[in-house]
Amino acid sequence: MNENKYIHNALRQIHVDTPCSPISGFSISGLATYIQIPELDFCIDMGECPLSAIPLNHVFLTHAHGDHARCLMRHHSLRKMMGVERDSVYYMPECVSENAKAWIKAEALFEGVGEAKFRYPEIEPVTAGELQFLRYRKDLALEAFEVKHSIPAMGGTLYFYKKKLKDEFLGKTPAEIIELRKNGVEITREVYDPLVSFMGDCLGESLLDNSRVFQSKVLITECTFLDDGEEAMSKKKGHSHLKDIVHALNELDDEIKCEKIILSHFSMKYSERHIREMLDKAIPEKFKERIVAFI
Repeated sequence: MNENKYIHNALRQIHVDTPCSPISGFSISGLATYIQIPELDFCIDMGECPLSAIPLNHVFLTHAHGDHARCLMRHHSLRKMMGVERDSVYYMPECVSENAKAWIKAEALFEGVGEAKFRYPEIEPVTAGELQFLRYRKDLALEAFEVKHSIPAMGGTLYFYKKKLKDEFLGKTPAEIIELRKNGVEITREVYDPLVSFMGDCLGESLLDNSRVFQSKVLITECTFLDDGEEAMSKKKGHSHLKDIVHALNELDDEIKCEKIILSHFSMKYSERHIREMLDKAIPEKFKERIVAFI
C-alpha cells in the first residue's frame, strides 16, 4: 500500500484520449488537481500550473481548496510573462468570488505589485443552473451545478452549441429553404450537446443528485477512497468512495450514455497497482471498458 509514498509528481501528466478532446493533467487528493481539455480551450482547476496550461483561455475553479486553486494566479502571471495578450477568464462559484479577489490582491501586494499597477484578472462568478457561453468559444456553453463537499463547491457541464434544421423542414429543397427564410420563417432550432461533465470534489451522492452528467460523452468524477471500512471517512471529508461510483452505475445502468468515465483524485496513500486492482474488482463488467483511472 505504500509503493507510491513520496513519488507523486504533479508535473508528470496523465493523458487520456476521449471523443471530445485529449485530456491531460494530474489529480491526486491533497497534492494537486488540474485537468486540461485543450481542444475545448478549457481547464478544470489549477492546483498546479504546467507550461501546457498557458495557452488555455478558460479556467473553471470548482472550489477554494489549495490543491485545486493555489496556482490560479500563477497561470495569469505566466501568461503575461510569456506575452499572451488575451486575458484568460477564471470561472468560479459566485459565493467564493469576493474572497478570491481579496486573496488575489493580497498575493499581488505580497509580491511587490504597487496599488496603482494592480488590476484584477477576468473573474466570472457562476451560478448554478445558468447557461453561459465561454468568452472566446461561442460554440461552447457552460452550465454549473452545486455539489456536496466540505466547503461550497461546484461541478459543470460543457455543451457544444449548434443550430439544426427543424424536423418539419428536413425534406425541403435548398430553394424552398431560401424562400422560407425570406418570408421570416424560423427554420432552425438550438441544440446543446453535452460534451464533458466534471464533478470536482464531492460526496458520492452528488452523482445521483446531478444524474444528467451521465448524458455527457465524457464524465470526470472523483474517487478519493477505495477500501472497505473507509466509507465513514469518505463522508466526513466530503469525498466519494468507490462504492458510491458503483452504486451510481448500478442505479442508472442503461440510462448512462457516457463513452468515457474518468475517475480521478485518488488518495495519495494508494499505489497505482492497488487502484487498478480495486477498480477491476468493483466496477460492473458492462462498464469496465468505459472506465479510465486518471493515474
